[in-house]
Amino acid sequence: MTSLVVIPPMLQPSRSAPLAQYVPSRACLSCDVCCRFPEADSFLRPYFSAEEVREAIARGVPAEAFPAPEGGQIGLVPNPAGDDYVCPAFDPTTRRCSIYEERPLDCRLYPLAVMWDAAHEQVVLGWDPKCPFLTGPHGTDGPSDELLRYASDVAAELEREPRASGFERNPGLVTRFQEDVAVLRALPEVTARVRAAEQAGWNAPLTPGDRARFEAAALAAVAPEECPSAWAFANHYLWRDLLSYSWRRIGPSFCLFADSVDGRFMPVPPLGATVGRDVLESAFAHMRARSPGRGVARIENVPRPLAEAWSRAGFRVVPRDPEYLYRAEEIAALKGDRYKSQRAACNKLLRHHRVVLDPFENAYLADCRRLYREWREQKQQPGSDAWASSLLEDSEAYHRRLLTDAETVGLTGWVAHVDGRIRGYTFGAALMPGVWCIVAEIADRAVPGLADWMFREGARRAAERGFDVVNTMDATGLPSLARSKQSYRPIQLVQLCTVYES
Repeated sequence: MTSLVVIPPMLQPSRSAPLAQYVPSRACLSCDVCCRFPEADSFLRPYFSAEEVREAIARGVPAEAFPAPEGGQIGLVPNPAGDDYVCPAFDPTTRRCSIYEERPLDCRLYPLAVMWDAAHEQVVLGWDPKCPFLTGPHGTDGPSDELLRYASDVAAELEREPRASGFERNPGLVTRFQEDVAVLRALPEVTARVRAAEQAGWNAPLTPGDRARFEAAALAAVAPEECPSAWAFANHYLWRDLLSYSWRRIGPSFCLFADSVDGRFMPVPPLGATVGRDVLESAFAHMRARSPGRGVARIENVPRPLAEAWSRAGFRVVPRDPEYLYRAEEIAALKGDRYKSQRAACNKLLRHHRVVLDPFENAYLADCRRLYREWREQKQQPGSDAWASSLLEDSEAYHRRLLTDAETVGLTGWVAHVDGRIRGYTFGAALMPGVWCIVAEIADRAVPGLADWMFREGARRAAERGFDVVNTMDATGLPSLARSKQSYRPIQLVQLCTVYES
């Protein structure tokens, strides 16, 4: 292979390394940054191709560290020497990598990074100023001439074969845009290969970096009063422990897919200004290829006006439970006879207890987790409905993610202190202009009136933020929950459908 750049002997690659190493090993062995990650699902964890997965397993990395043996990011493990997470090939005690000689391209490139630009239009090569070697005594305030020459040669190598084909087989090597990584140059050939992979059916994993793209597509797709809660980004990303989410563009539409044990389906319809029959047919063909079970390929949470249009085009439409919309100011006030019982419940609570609703903070995390466990035990009484019990079991993973990832996915939360103890929490997000969606609300059932008070106060805060309407999602098939939602006199029911091929 042609040499990339003339560099000092200490930087020369080993015989098996296809790319020259810019940072000397002595610097890596004294570093406390690389190979360590603050979250278990960090989007920066190394990506391995199928060949690199096989090589890593052969060198002793556990096979279970690779949830996608055909190519994907490695699974991290808790750091025994700290509160963070590490690559399972990394020993934090010795600071050595057990597969260093055969480490993946993703690791070899550092401190360079291959990522999308801010507009997600071009794949670019950047350099990471966080590398201690670059900012230490050998570093500068900007990329050195030597680093620029190195990056130029690396870019040329990535743009030609066989590297370019590697990106077509492994588009996941390209990370989302990182504001703190300085862009050096575009990689047009890599961009073309990754785009080709997307068109051929490769789906990008859903990450927090896709939130703006998802929300912009949803905003263009439907009128605010017809928008279901499933069109909130958080209501997908937080379920990732139970479903595997990915997306791709089909024509002009943003298409979100979810993989379950049964196969692949769409939890929301193709999002965008227009959805033609060609988009729907392509989406169903994509799902059928990955969904062996009959009836798995489907599009959920389709607003009725859109579903009716698709029905006329020959698709099969099945109605599902509606979602409930309320006027925020009406719930905040609870005036009149129609809210007499809810108002009485709130007043009784305030007569007997000191109740305060405070913004959620990480300091409340342990207490909220404790509350959720208590609330779940309260709900799982002998004789509980089997469907309700199943929903409770599934929701545990959701609430665990909710409490740790709320800010990442754009949620705002509050906790209810009753006599100085946390007895409730509620989280919501802007769904559409003027529409606030409550995605989760937990109230200690041992405190009568707390659920009513929290709903009232949550609506009040939504109104103060300029939201006219509150969406409380559907009743999840539970008659008792449907009766409770109806008792608050919804101003509108968002009628939803599931769509199948004819």
